[in-house]
Amino acid sequence: MDSMLIGYRAAMAVHGAEEDFAFWSPGTQGPFAEWLWQRLGRHSSLGWAAEIEREAEKDGVPAVELFFSLFDEYRREAHPAEG
Repeated sequence: MDSMLIGYRAAMAVHGAEEDFAFWSPGTQGPFAEWLWQRLGRHSSLGWAAEIEREAEKDGVPAVELFFSLFDEYRREAHPAEG
């Protein structure tokens, strides 16, 4: 998922598309990672995808399922009027 999202972000940049992107920006891991660090109570240099994989394994759920659950939670908190 992480690689696909970074590829999407790179394609946006190549084509000059302006869009909020929560997962990565040059020089930063992005607002989703910052939110996740707060949510988990720790920071990781491995990135948000690795931490979601760790949490999913610990909880016995598929990582992609946990990702979408956390992303939904992030969106509700980041954009309460939309959610």
